[in-house]
Amino acid sequence: MQIRTRLTLQFALLVGGILIAFSILIYTLSANYRKQEFTQRLKERAINTAKLLIDVKEINDNLLRIIDSSNYSALLGDEVVVFDYFKKSRIYMNVDSSTLDISEELLSKIRNDEEFTFRQGNREAVGLLYSNDLRRFVVIASAVDTYGITKLNNLLIVLLIGLIGSIILTLLTGMFFARQSLRPISEVITQVSTISGSNLEQRVDEGNGTDEIAHLAITFNKMLDRIEKAFKVQKSFVSNASHELRTPLAAITSQIEVALMKSREAGEYKEVLNSLLDDARSLTSLANNLLEIARTEQDIRSLKTSAVRFDELFLQTQSDILFLHPEYSIETIINDNTIDEDQDLTITGNENLLKLIIVNLLDNACKFSKGNMVSATLSYNPENVHLLVKDQGIGISAEDLPHIFEPFYRAKNAQTISGHGIGLPLISKITSLHNGKISVSSVEGEGTTVEVWLPYHST
Repeated sequence: MQIRTRLTLQFALLVGGILIAFSILIYTLSANYRKQEFTQRLKERAINTAKLLIDVKEINDNLLRIIDSSNYSALLGDEVVVFDYFKKSRIYMNVDSSTLDISEELLSKIRNDEEFTFRQGNREAVGLLYSNDLRRFVVIASAVDTYGITKLNNLLIVLLIGLIGSIILTLLTGMFFARQSLRPISEVITQVSTISGSNLEQRVDEGNGTDEIAHLAITFNKMLDRIEKAFKVQKSFVSNASHELRTPLAAITSQIEVALMKSREAGEYKEVLNSLLDDARSLTSLANNLLEIARTEQDIRSLKTSAVRFDELFLQTQSDILFLHPEYSIETIINDNTIDEDQDLTITGNENLLKLIIVNLLDNACKFSKGNMVSATLSYNPENVHLLVKDQGIGISAEDLPHIFEPFYRAKNAQTISGHGIGLPLISKITSLHNGKISVSSVEGEGTTVEVWLPYHST
């Protein structure tokens, strides 16, 4: 069911329910008022008849009947019966024969209650006690309220017609206003349906920018911004990855082709194989980095995590790097003077990914620094572990700095140095995965400082 139809039906049900309740209230109050009014008229009829019959001695039964029949204010089809209280005999009746079934039980009820209202068929009646100085009487007056019932039935018809008409009008107006209210959503849907991968720069009209629909459009446009950026990054990633893969593959192919052009000495073949080995290692490194980037796209909860002593991991990783690259020089400072317990040196995370942060930070810094010399400072505070790595290399220009976390992006002044442009993006993703943060500051020609903050608990 469409929202427009559902809103219309809900609105109609709500208004219809209110109208039904209001109509029932009006009808009930009117019915009660008619009954009270008619009962009061019956009481007055009974009392007036009793007064004329009992208190006025000059009036007899026949004269009273003549007076009753000539009274235009008398009730239609009324019957008045008067009984002696003690003798229980009937002393007056304004008609020749009564349609009421007056039993001894009914008379006893009237004597006990002094006033009793009852109904027989469509005839309503009131029985009451009337007394003068000498005697007491039971007076019963009854009639059919044809006029009141007719008015009540007419009211019911008017209420039903009004209720049905109001519900129909409510449905029509509800459909109109629902259509008007949801028109901006329909327009947003129409605009969104025209957006595809080929025109991600298109945006949804944000309208007045203040109502809920405008907020929806603004939120959707922000999502489109992220999607467009992701598409561009993916496109750039695929293009750069293809280029990075093609370069060593082309080198391998050309070297093999040259080697096969003629017979060569063993030393020449060995030289070619060593060159091929370097290119193969480059491909392996690139493939491993791509796999690590893919791993960082997961949620930290889906990765295997454990308690990691970050200082020990750092020192072990540093030792491994220096073993592989004896030409590197790393000055390490660990500020743990404020730490009282070993637990404070432990963070929760994926050990392999945390090691990649250290490897890439130290390797990049040494690779770009003068004399391959860098300084690393590891410090602790109550909230997180802080790692600072500073080199004295070529630095990064202000123009390149905003793009350093884009995969395969390489600064203009770094094109001559080996690498794939994956290190910093990988560090950034792993840091973000562990709910940490990274900061890079650099002065071109002087060096670069990279700072990483990792919380003790990543989840």
